[in-house]
Amino acid sequence: MNYLTKWTFVFYVFFLSANGFAQEDNLESVKTEIQQMNEKEQDAFINGNCEELMTLMDENITFIINGRKAPNKGFIMNMCQKMPRPFGKPALSDTKIYVLTKDSGYVVRMMELAKDDGIIYKKEVITKIWKRTKDGWKMTHLHSTVKDVIN
Repeated sequence: MNYLTKWTFVFYVFFLSANGFAQEDNLESVKTEIQQMNEKEQDAFINGNCEELMTLMDENITFIINGRKAPNKGFIMNMCQKMPRPFGKPALSDTKIYVLTKDSGYVVRMMELAKDDGIIYKKEVITKIWKRTKDGWKMTHLHSTVKDVIN
């Protein structure tokens, strides 16, 4: 291997490594952005700020609750406004964020609800897909399944 070829090879390996680290850092920033949007959406939902909640959803969101698809955002808005609040505090809540690309990712949240005696009576899994649009981050899909726990 001549001198020029050796240095070209070294430079190429260095460039690939540096590019990989830059992409990883960029994906971490995407994860942070998705986390912030998810927290904003959760706060709006918990506090009954249904108008703000609707601004975080894509116009053509796929919204599925326990296997039933909501026909449109108006239905979701109505459901949000009629939902009794405050909600009970989950006994367990675990949220994971997965970045797909610089413009998309998804969130999986698992919750367990317990009675006063600590016995778990419901489990819920929520999946949200977020996409960066020209108007900012929008939720394009939400799927929630709630199941009773038989003790």
